[in-house]
Amino acid sequence: MNSDAFMEYAFIVMVALIGIEIFVSYIKGKQYYRLNVLIADVSTGVIFALIGVVILLGALYVYDKIETNFSLSSLGYHIFPLESPFRFSPSFSVNWYALGAWSFSVVLADFIYYWFHRHCHEINLFWATHVTHHSTQEMNLSVAFRGNGLQRIFEYIYFLSMALLGIPWAMFLLSHRILKVYQFVVHTRFIGKLGFLEHFMVTPSNHRVHHGIQDKYIDRNHGGIFIIWDRMFGSFEWETDEPIYGLTKPVNSFNPITVNMHVFKDIFFQVWKCKSFGDVFKTIFGPPGWKPSYLITEADKAPEPTQVKKYDPKPPMGVMIYVALQATVLMAVGLVIWKVAKINLEQDMTTLGILSVVIVFSLFSIDRTMEMKRWSRRTEVVRNFLFILAFVATLVYSNIPNIGIFAIPLIGLSFVSLVWILIKRKTFFDLSNISNTWY
Repeated sequence: MNSDAFMEYAFIVMVALIGIEIFVSYIKGKQYYRLNVLIADVSTGVIFALIGVVILLGALYVYDKIETNFSLSSLGYHIFPLESPFRFSPSFSVNWYALGAWSFSVVLADFIYYWFHRHCHEINLFWATHVTHHSTQEMNLSVAFRGNGLQRIFEYIYFLSMALLGIPWAMFLLSHRILKVYQFVVHTRFIGKLGFLEHFMVTPSNHRVHHGIQDKYIDRNHGGIFIIWDRMFGSFEWETDEPIYGLTKPVNSFNPITVNMHVFKDIFFQVWKCKSFGDVFKTIFGPPGWKPSYLITEADKAPEPTQVKKYDPKPPMGVMIYVALQATVLMAVGLVIWKVAKINLEQDMTTLGILSVVIVFSLFSIDRTMEMKRWSRRTEVVRNFLFILAFVATLVYSNIPNIGIFAIPLIGLSFVSLVWILIKRKTFFDLSNISNTWY
């Protein structure tokens, strides 16, 4: 199967499963989902996808060059045929060699991912790109969307070893996507232990351990599909107590920029204060949280996991209804751009760049509105004004058939939102609860 088609079908299933999990959580009275966390998860996921498009194109270009010029296949050893292991016409048959090649590719991808994932928890620079995924204090399927696009830069470097073996980039890409889709499924609290599967597969129980902040759970269970790597290399832990999820020092923000960049900020300021090159090197490539003794303060002491309170700003109901509506519209706009406009991203990177800036700014504004941050009302005025201009321009200049079906309602909604914010400028928030910080 084409990997793009695979991901399209997988995405539909993922969204459906999240909807089912939300419904079941509500029916069973389980507080596994909070609207603000769900919006934050989707926000970081959108940014992850936008950044990932550019990084993926570059990575596949480099991968193809290595596989073509410096791999075993370039020497005449074509070990990994890019053909389907199954034939359905005129009768069903199995190409066992091709099946073995595809199976090896998936297992190898998972093995490589184990070491990359483990190093993300052992090297501060890598952790800066991975911490986003762990920053949520919940565990549900939407958490799988929470990621930092910059992580892919380092991740794809690890996977270039597959290119050296002569594994075609299409085989690598589908193997990698199978790995990622499998990881989505294990982010849930509804599935308990799965018997003998716990010994060799990454199960929801095994992966819940990975997100726990208790001492016995930290930096454990790094596998993507198979838990056998953790058992072989000493990083396995059974789930005994219910994990407490998040970070040992919570980031306490839904702002996607803060969530993606806060460790990079910490690294920068620590490097600035370091007194030796050795301390600079350990700050960047040492374990997460390392500091030279002369920079350690009381603020660096992590609280007891049981004392960590969930970050949960509680804006007025009207604000949350507004935020939920605007976030839904933004997701719809993204799907319209992707599916209706059918932008050729490989040939129109300028358009992608402009859209990315607008979408990131919009997510930033919506999320900090949800947190009642200073100036968020003003950024929402700017955002809705920009959306009106963008929709009008699209309506006037686009050659897309029936674009008015999408653009006119969105223009109306943005206009109503803009007018409502201006009218409610003094009561948009309960002013006593507004945070004085902008970040």
